[in-house]
Amino acid sequence: MSTCGDAAAADDVWLSVDKVLIAGEQKTDPSLARCRTAARKGGVVNTSASFYWEDGFLMRKWIPPHSEDLGWNAVIQLVVPAKFRGQVLAVGHDHDFAGHLGVNKTYHRILRHFFWPGLKSDVVKYCRSCHRCQIAGKPNQVIPPAPLRPIPVISEPFERIILDCVGPLPTTKSGHRYLLTIMCAATRYPEAVPLRSLKAKPVLRALIRFFSTFGLPKVVQTDQGSNFLSRLFKEVLSELSIKHVVSSAYHPESQGALERFHQTLKTMFRTYIDDTTEWDDGLPLLLFAVRETPQESLGFSPADLIFGHTIRGPLKLLREKWGSQGKENLRNILDFVSSFRERLHRACECARNALVKSQLKMK
Repeated sequence: MSTCGDAAAADDVWLSVDKVLIAGEQKTDPSLARCRTAARKGGVVNTSASFYWEDGFLMRKWIPPHSEDLGWNAVIQLVVPAKFRGQVLAVGHDHDFAGHLGVNKTYHRILRHFFWPGLKSDVVKYCRSCHRCQIAGKPNQVIPPAPLRPIPVISEPFERIILDCVGPLPTTKSGHRYLLTIMCAATRYPEAVPLRSLKAKPVLRALIRFFSTFGLPKVVQTDQGSNFLSRLFKEVLSELSIKHVVSSAYHPESQGALERFHQTLKTMFRTYIDDTTEWDDGLPLLLFAVRETPQESLGFSPADLIFGHTIRGPLKLLREKWGSQGKENLRNILDFVSSFRERLHRACECARNALVKSQLKMK
């Protein structure tokens, strides 16, 4: 897997820049004048955003549009001076854990930790000028954005999972030629397992490992691949009391979310991997990028909806290194579990509402 120095360069970013430099630039950068004025006058710009000073740093509190109950899911952003914006863009787009994703995904990922006036236009310019993205190009296959009728909204993570297979791919040094892809229908949380064969036994072994982590689903949805229609596959699912739903060849859109993940993954492979015999080594980093990035249709990342908090990726590490840490939130285990359940319940409820709205727009 080729890094092109991205990871090393990103490491240098948060190791070399001192917090004092950030705070100093925030106080003098002309492009942040309106932000400073807003903070001085009480902070509130509109119902969803406000600026304030904390420990000498200019911060922004932002309520994402999918958060109906104002305040519970507020995002605390460090306001970035012009001098350091290129470094944020590099970490958010070029880092091995970032995945060289597109404009919208890169923008929403950065917005979870940082803000500056003109952020969206800067992300557009940066992504469009990325040399590796230009070389990789875009996938030729067009995947339908959504079914014509709304999909039933799933209530529990991993209650329903979607399976598919990708390949043959270039054979790796480990002998892998295929991928078994798995996606939670509710949260869009993806998994991809390298395989040497697509026969029923290796597919089932990979699936059992997945179940050992995330539990047994109620429903497994597949296409009409011979491995999924085999007697062994059906018997194992039956023994585990899992319903097997087979997508019609005439309605492939029912596998649409997983197909779009395939296209994203293939583009990431083309962008990152120079040695085609090592794609399986780079796969975990690419999966991290997809799991960490907010889904437009849900308003949250897949990891948010599984773990109940924003997982620590390169941008979060950069935000911690550069700005105010706020107060450490220490709780006993009962308070933590109660808070976690409440937060996860609210996040899933917001995600369901966002998904319904997204599907209605597609009708």
